Amino acid sequence: MVYQAFYYCEQTNEYVSPEDACEMDLALAQERALDFLQGADDFFGLIDESGTTLQFARTGDTIWMEIPVPAERGSYGKHISLAEVSPLIGDLPAYIDLNDFSGMEFQSWEI
Repeated sequence: MVYQAFYYCEQTNEYVSPEDACEMDLALAQERALDFLQGADDFFGLIDESGTTLQFARTGDTIWMEIPVPAERGSYGKHISLAEVSPLIGDLPAYIDLNDFSGMEFQSWEI
């Protein structure tokens, strides 16, 4: 399966915006996510064919994983370990579905 990938890695100064996301199959995404999620401000995201995004951001010793839902003006997310990122990406179905992830909590974008 091929997704669109976006990322930022401070250590290597590599950046691809969501608007300029590049094609990446899941095998490569598993490797690259771990390469990119090393520093405090690093992130990695995947966009499926329907436009749904699954993104990961480094938050200290953990990773914040979230699925933005613009129609609800917020995101569903949870903290996971870095070790969980690669297997999770490798098991992604063709379409990202919030129901495939347990323990996700809603966070409003409203201040």
